[in-house]
Amino acid sequence: MEEVNLSATPRQELGSKPAKRLRRNGRIPAVLYGPGIKDAIPLALDRKELDRIMHVIADENVLVNLTIEGEDRPRKAMFKDIAFHPVEDTVQHIDLLEVLMDHKVVVEVPLHFVGRSEGVASGGLLQVEARRLRVECLPVHIPEHIEVDVTSLRIGQSLHVKDLKLPEGLKAKENPDLTIVAVLAPKVEAEVVRAEEAEAPQEEKAEG
Repeated sequence: MEEVNLSATPRQELGSKPAKRLRRNGRIPAVLYGPGIKDAIPLALDRKELDRIMHVIADENVLVNLTIEGEDRPRKAMFKDIAFHPVEDTVQHIDLLEVLMDHKVVVEVPLHFVGRSEGVASGGLLQVEARRLRVECLPVHIPEHIEVDVTSLRIGQSLHVKDLKLPEGLKAKENPDLTIVAVLAPKVEAEVVRAEEAEAPQEEKAEG
């Protein structure tokens, strides 16, 4: 699992006005919460340091070595929620979740679809229903992505959560019957079938 280093300072003033002042001064408001933290800890992050990290991480599921000013040792944390400005697309606020390396966490992991399905080779259409999967595991076992092999899928077939081969240490936290990906019949063929179904009642009526 990817790791990054991040420094923070305790934040005393709360509310929207102090948060705006922080941003004007090149700081980003944040909070840290998690097991053993009774009240969320308000923090301020350096914008330049944060921007540098955001440009190199491949996904939000990274382990953060969080050094808080005044504390003896770094804490382990993860980015739980990152709020962006709706127009400027700049980071406005961050929620950090402290993690314990021997306690499991629930995270969303991207799904990467590999292979060319038999159904697509026959003219079918690959329809992806889910691009991320919620899983439970220890922080050290969080993968960057989960591969889903669609090679054997034929037209009319689909893969569900229960069909996935997850890496060791991962447990899916979704409905086992949730469809992940399916191969649909070619559009032209599907339209012909619908047309035939629509005409069938009229033909029966004419015969009667």
